Amino acid sequence: MEPSIKQLDYLFSPRSVAVIGASGGFGKWGFGVFNSILKYKSDFEVYPVNPGAKEILGVKAYKGVMDIPGKVDFAVIVIPPEYVPSAMRDCASKGVKVVLVITAGFREIGEDGARLETEFTQIAKQAGIRVAGPNCNGHFNTGSSLFTLGFGEVKPGPLSLISQSGNFGGFIIGQGMDRGVGFSKYVSSGNEADLTIEDYIEYLGEDPETKIICAYVEGFKDGRRFLNLAREITKKKPIIIMKVGRSREGANAAMSHTGSLSGSAVIHDAALKQTGVIQVRKVDEMLDVASALIRQPLPRGRRVGIVTGGGGFGVVATDACRNFDLEIPPLSEETINGLNRWMPARWSHANPVDMAGDPYGSIPTLGGMLKSDDVDAVLAVSCLGFTSQSLEDFPPEIREGFEKYQKQMTEGELTMMDGLIERVDRYRKPLIIASVSGRERSKAIAKLADNDIYTYRSPEDGARVMAYLADYSDYLSKF
Repeated sequence: MEPSIKQLDYLFSPRSVAVIGASGGFGKWGFGVFNSILKYKSDFEVYPVNPGAKEILGVKAYKGVMDIPGKVDFAVIVIPPEYVPSAMRDCASKGVKVVLVITAGFREIGEDGARLETEFTQIAKQAGIRVAGPNCNGHFNTGSSLFTLGFGEVKPGPLSLISQSGNFGGFIIGQGMDRGVGFSKYVSSGNEADLTIEDYIEYLGEDPETKIICAYVEGFKDGRRFLNLAREITKKKPIIIMKVGRSREGANAAMSHTGSLSGSAVIHDAALKQTGVIQVRKVDEMLDVASALIRQPLPRGRRVGIVTGGGGFGVVATDACRNFDLEIPPLSEETINGLNRWMPARWSHANPVDMAGDPYGSIPTLGGMLKSDDVDAVLAVSCLGFTSQSLEDFPPEIREGFEKYQKQMTEGELTMMDGLIERVDRYRKPLIIASVSGRERSKAIAKLADNDIYTYRSPEDGARVMAYLADYSDYLSKF
């Protein structure tokens, strides 16, 4: 890694942080940023800088960066744009390594803003300072407990996200949190006056805490460099890209938003496919694929075994798999005989495996399919996750008995769940679960999520995720 990229260690894990424009006033950016840093900080020093305050949120304030007694590795700037060049000069004199400029009002608004952006960028470049932003909403590193993004507590995890839109980046983080997905690092790259998405990709490609890289992209500053980096990084960890600005109008919107150039969608698609990048169209798809890659093995081929709680789901799942060029192979006599142990006589005796409404053998059946040499992956649809019913739905005289039944079913499923998870690991096959009809509320589904095996909303979503995994596996098989 180049020294200038290694310098991003100071962005994500500094020993000291100055917030230029820190404020105690509710509703101000300077308050939100400084409050977030204080709320989550661990073993680094924090210095608020505001010439009009003696202390902010109980912390001694300084008139300028030069008045801070100790070293400053990293500075956050949240002051009006016309004052940013002067603040950058102070950072240069202080020996700051990285500056995050959250302030907006630069290149994205026109020529006057562009001149200001060029001015402070040149000051930083001459001093060897790397600059994140401007026109962004912050960043975080859950590993070092550094949050300049005014967000709720984020679960630590293996995903890292780069976003050229601050608001949309926050939206992706929020959607991920709702699913229980954990994040390692996030950065809003904004106008990319200095540090670009290519720089962050290079850094995260070498970051041991990042297992999966996600990015919201409006345009590339150096497309050739990105492709070269992606070609190497995807051999060791996945890169998932949501590329927007695909239409002419969308490209114009990207230019007015962060000043990003967005080229031909056809060219982008072809180039990204050649580098192993997983390209998605929607946030849901990004998080679906990312959550699968956290724990699920990659399939060795495209043969899918489908297990469903009813025949209709099997038809829908089969069509969905075939639409994504996944194969639905016949089951061997050996596999069928093995499944007969757990299934009622009326089961389909074919792939898809229709359990005919019998919930008792679902986990052994899924385990048997994972073991089978007939398939490379298993798609489970509406056959897993016993959901408790309200006792008020039953006459008083049978409530006690039904309560015992529910408890027995739930505990039995939870006990067998460990064996199912073990089989996913032992046979190195993905188990993609499309859970419908409110089954996400079951304790078994919650246990899977605790073990980083997540569920999807529909057979189509499950099949799509499976196809992304198969495509990535196909790409890696070339090396």
